[in-house]
Parts: sequence; C-alpha cells; structure tokens
Amino acid sequence: MTTSDAAEQPGSAPPRDAASAEPTKPITIMLPDDVLKKLKIVAIVRETSVSELVADAAAGVVRRELKKALSKISGE
Repeated sequence: MTTSDAAEQPGSAPPRDAASAEPTKPITIMLPDDVLKKLKIVAIVRETSVSELVADAAAGVVRRELKKALSKISGE
C-alpha cells in the first residue's frame, strides 16, 4: 500500500510521531479530481499522506487567522 493509498482508506489516520500525537477526527472534503491527483503526487514526493498535508494546511490557516484576530483585538 502506498502513502497515498493509506490516505484514502476510511478511518485511516495520518502517520504521526507517537510522542506528539493529538486526537484526530475524520472529515470528508470534496476536491476537484485534478487537485487530488496532484496532491497525491506531492504527498508521495514528501513521503507523507494526503491527510497529513491537508491537516498541516488547515493548521496553518488556523494559526494565521487567530494571529490576525488577536492583533486586531489587542490593537483596538
């Protein structure tokens, strides 16, 4: 089974370091076919899973947006 195959299996969790593992929840997202195909290639090149790439991207959005929100609150 390849890294990208594991990401497609229902209930499969992204590979994480056991020491830093946080509880995760499964979600369903809809992506255009071409985006998903390219995302799988990126995952293979980075030796990770599609789930891990999406989780990292989502965490980045949360960090950026919270930082912006906090700077607005503290600047008022």
